[in-house]
Amino acid sequence: MANKVNYDDNLFYLMAFTRTLSAGVQLDIDPEYYLDKTVEDILFVDRTLERIHESLRLNEYLINRRELLRELMRAKRAFADLLDAVLDGDPVFSEHLAPFRTKLAGVRDQHVRDISDIQESMNVEPTEADDRTIVSQDEYRFLLQNDDEQE
Repeated sequence: MANKVNYDDNLFYLMAFTRTLSAGVQLDIDPEYYLDKTVEDILFVDRTLERIHESLRLNEYLINRRELLRELMRAKRAFADLLDAVLDGDPVFSEHLAPFRTKLAGVRDQHVRDISDIQESMNVEPTEADDRTIVSQDEYRFLLQNDDEQE
């Protein structure tokens, strides 16, 4: 497994992939060729957005975390909009996705809740300093003393 997560590129790719899916379901394509792949792709985007969300939620100390959370919200909003359109029956291809309607509605609802949760977490101001980030006076003295003083 990779040690470094390329959040920017991953989110960019998911946004582009979501746009491609949105354009694809607008077409009158044959379901015997594309139904399984379309459902698979929708579920792939769902799982990947959730994994990125969980990773960002756990990595509180990322330098650009706030910007990444905004991009994640944009990606989740675009994906939820795609699912809304499919569930409303707007795109031509959505009639073929009817057997998956319940699953897709649940997926959409989860992403809408996630967007709300992310917005709330970004609006909360830290009220207390985290004990793990406080450096005591003794630690400062140790860190700032010269090499000569240590001997």
